[in-house]
Amino acid sequence: MSGPYALYLGKLAPNKGTSYLIDVIRRANLDWPLVIAGDGPDRPALEVEARASGRQVTFAGWVDKDDATRLLARASLLIFPSRGPESLSRVLIEASALGVPIAAMDTGGTRDIIEPGITGLLSSSPDALATDVTLLRHDEALRRTLGEAARRKVEREFDAAAVVARIEALYKEVVRQ
Repeated sequence: MSGPYALYLGKLAPNKGTSYLIDVIRRANLDWPLVIAGDGPDRPALEVEARASGRQVTFAGWVDKDDATRLLARASLLIFPSRGPESLSRVLIEASALGVPIAAMDTGGTRDIIEPGITGLLSSSPDALATDVTLLRHDEALRRTLGEAARRKVEREFDAAAVVARIEALYKEVVRQ
């Protein structure tokens, strides 16, 4: 896909909040295409809602790791509408590592990756998520700032060496006690 686009990447299922997606882009008046990459039980209803919305929505279906990375790397923003419970999301870490700005629902372990207003935008409702999508759509400097901060955080906290060091420190503390 050429040009700017928003991306949802993941399972199309109730706990992932995909039933919010089309309404969020409608409320945000998003004039970019939305690419939905993934599959699951919510897909038929999403396809019907997307057609009725009049928005440009592309369903990529399930994508392999390489295609997912390509879609993420080219995305102008990631929409993460999860209702939870969400543990440590691999999609959020990967998007952050690539410097993709994120508008996400504040569920479960999302805050372990996204620092509100610093490495992404967190919302407590679909309405607030739509507001955040609107903000990111229209503020290129904010997209760049959030994406760069997210990339630095992932390098600092989720790089393999950083994770191993934290685990080793935890084991040392347990042994010490």
